[in-house]
Amino acid sequence: MEILFSKWLYDTYIIMAEYVLDFQEFLKIVPGLLIFPISLYLGLQKIGTKVSARISFGSNPISPFCIRYVDLRNMKDRTIVVYSIFASINDDEYLVELKRCNPPLILKAHQSVIAEIPPYSFLLLDGKKFEIDESMNTKTTIYLELAHKTIKSDTLNYHKPISKKLSKYRVLKNVTNNFNGIIYDKHAIYAITYGSEYRVKTAIINDSGTFSGDWNFSVLQIPMKSMRSKEAIEAELNTMKFGDHVDWFKVYLLREYA
Repeated sequence: MEILFSKWLYDTYIIMAEYVLDFQEFLKIVPGLLIFPISLYLGLQKIGTKVSARISFGSNPISPFCIRYVDLRNMKDRTIVVYSIFASINDDEYLVELKRCNPPLILKAHQSVIAEIPPYSFLLLDGKKFEIDESMNTKTTIYLELAHKTIKSDTLNYHKPISKKLSKYRVLKNVTNNFNGIIYDKHAIYAITYGSEYRVKTAIINDSGTFSGDWNFSVLQIPMKSMRSKEAIEAELNTMKFGDHVDWFKVYLLREYA
């Protein structure tokens, strides 16, 4: 009996020893097993190119409805260099180059950059004028031209349907009057663009004849008798010798002065 017990004890010791050794070996590889998914994820972040883009449309009294800004976000852990930004319009029916980046646009890892799109007077398609309308907002995709390839972005649009939770409310629509980046309301009557210090600047004249925007001149108000027409505004500016202080200027009517 003692011999059998001793043999059982010995066999048990051997099995437990092997188990402990196996468990110790297992503990050695546990950190690697835990780190592997993280390492795999980080590795995948450095492979390939993925960019998301949000589009902002807009218009003003002297330019057509078009894409004003594109918000680009690099979704990968690697820098990409963008040489041109294109937009396919109306479900890839049309293509327009929005911006040629010179110098190139550097989009660092997980960085967001807002690309301002240069304005234009009009688009041509087969020699005829072409206009973008609001129905094409959700059918526009942004493409980026890199050094050796062109990639399609995950294009999102600012216009999203209202959630069910908010659908019970009557929705107010935001209307923005924009002239060369200056937001104006019903009190704005005229806009003046002028060249100064190698820049194009813009000022607004409201219904009381006062200036706002880019205006750093001694005259702060137009006489009310000159508010009757665009030509009267131009004559008043010539009288005050405004042209002697700027390279050029032009007056635009925003709405009829009552």
